[in-house]
Amino acid sequence: MKKLTLIAVSAVVAMSSATVMAKSEVKKSVLVNQSINKGNATIAVGKDNLATTGSMNIKDSKVKKSVLVNQSINKGNATIAVGKGNTASTGSMTVE
Repeated sequence: MKKLTLIAVSAVVAMSSATVMAKSEVKKSVLVNQSINKGNATIAVGKDNLATTGSMNIKDSKVKKSVLVNQSINKGNATIAVGKGNTASTGSMTVE
């Protein structure tokens, strides 16, 4: 039971540390990811789940005349996606 609780807590922490911007308009900006990720477990299990730690995700947005900088420090992390349609990331920047 302790193992299952640890995975559930890790999943909640992973989702709370992500920056997510959807359907936004970003103009003349500098977006910087300076996360420090050490000894984390980022796990997406099941179907169509997203787990991120120290990541910046921009989806369905317009990014114009902007600079994206990833200065994330990542050491000793486990990033795992198990199942159909799952995504897991640590210290990354994603623009879709």
